[in-house]
Amino acid sequence: MTVRPITIGMVVRMGSSIRIGLCALAVAVLPSIALAHHSFAMFDATKTVTVQGTVKEFQWGNPHTWLDILVLDQDGTAKPLSLELNGLSGLVRIGWKPGTVKPGDKVEVAYHPMRDGTPAGQLVHLVTAEGQTLQGQ
Repeated sequence: MTVRPITIGMVVRMGSSIRIGLCALAVAVLPSIALAHHSFAMFDATKTVTVQGTVKEFQWGNPHTWLDILVLDQDGTAKPLSLELNGLSGLVRIGWKPGTVKPGDKVEVAYHPMRDGTPAGQLVHLVTAEGQTLQGQ
C-alpha cells in the first residue's frame, strides 16, 4: 500500500463537503497547539537578578532554548540555575548561535526569577567573558 501526501491539486478536485471537513479538522487542531505553549506568568518580571556563573549546558532547541549555569553561593558551593530563552528563530535574529556559549564559559546573566523561588528564570541578557552582551528575549 502506498501512502501519498495530500496535495493542493487533490484538495481542489475534492468535493466541497470533504474540503469543509478538512478545514474543520484544521480549525479544531490548531487552537490546541497554540494552547500548549505556556505563559511567562511564572517569572517575576518586576525583579531582575544579576549573577556571575559558569555555563554547565546550553540546550539549543525549540520551543525554547535553555541555559544551565552554576552559580557560587555565599558558602562557595556551586548551585545550578536554569534560564529560559526564546526559540531558535528569535535568538538567531538577535545574534545567538548554537555555539554562542559552551560548557565552562564564564558569564554574567541578568534574569527574571521564578515567582515561587525555584532556582530558575527568564534570561534578560547575558554578558560573555569577552564583554559581548546578548539579549535573552
